[in-house]
Amino acid sequence: MVMRSLLTDDRTSLKIGSCCCGIPIALHYSYFLLLVIELAASARYLDAAFSLFILTLYGPVLLLTIVIHELGHAWMTKRLGGDVGGIVLWPLGGFALCGPTDCGASGDFKVSIAGPLTHIPQMAFWIAMYAAFAKGDFSRFDMSYYLNELSEGGASFFAVLSQQAFWTNLFIMAFNLFVPAYPLDGGRCLADLLIMRGVRIEKAALITSVTAMVLSGGLLLFGLVSFIWLHSPNGIFMALVASYIFSNSMSLFKMQKEGRVREHPLFGRAVLEEREDVARTTSSEEPESVSSPKAEDAEMA
Repeated sequence: MVMRSLLTDDRTSLKIGSCCCGIPIALHYSYFLLLVIELAASARYLDAAFSLFILTLYGPVLLLTIVIHELGHAWMTKRLGGDVGGIVLWPLGGFALCGPTDCGASGDFKVSIAGPLTHIPQMAFWIAMYAAFAKGDFSRFDMSYYLNELSEGGASFFAVLSQQAFWTNLFIMAFNLFVPAYPLDGGRCLADLLIMRGVRIEKAALITSVTAMVLSGGLLLFGLVSFIWLHSPNGIFMALVASYIFSNSMSLFKMQKEGRVREHPLFGRAVLEEREDVARTTSSEEPESVSSPKAEDAEMA
């Protein structure tokens, strides 16, 4: 009973408390999965410093990174008049359970990019930390590092940690912003931009879902190649992320084909209101005549 009370209703996340704004926070099982994969992969080097480094990077550092990412979504939602029911964290960001804002598709777009943009000040922080620990020497600032650097002392250990924390933030920001695969932030941005450009909800949902399914196939292939040929443990996680994206986009695709897209949590939100308001405004400004279509008819055109 105690364990059950620590889990969310869908049993996929562990409740870890509330943030300063009183928003409940839960940790998705995929976070622990990534941590286990990375620790298992680090064990083959039989290096205690490296195992400690992996535990620190994929433990508290990554956790704090994604908490700040999701708080960006939550802050923008509240700023635009929406409600935040909770935050579920996973390694590539998380899920801010946000209610509709009062600003339609443009508001949802602002909420979508608010999370990834929090990585800019985080990257600046880690660069400053690296400069402090490396004494201003950026000659070794790179995506790769040598295991012996982790054992040369505390300053060297934290310099490498700061360096890798920077690249982790850059990867999460780029992945969420520039991979338009729903339910990633980029997929939400794509859907919002389509609606803001006047694309009908049903067509926007179709484009969003098909784009995500195609990209998920590419990510799955990349993950398998990385794991099998490049021996990267991250390939396993990338393949799982691709499967998750495909599952969500396929669900959206099926709802669109069944004519139930307006029941979807994204396309049934206030993103509809902006387009409907524009249609009503345009209709009211036109001079009345026998041949002028009604607002309802214009929406169907």
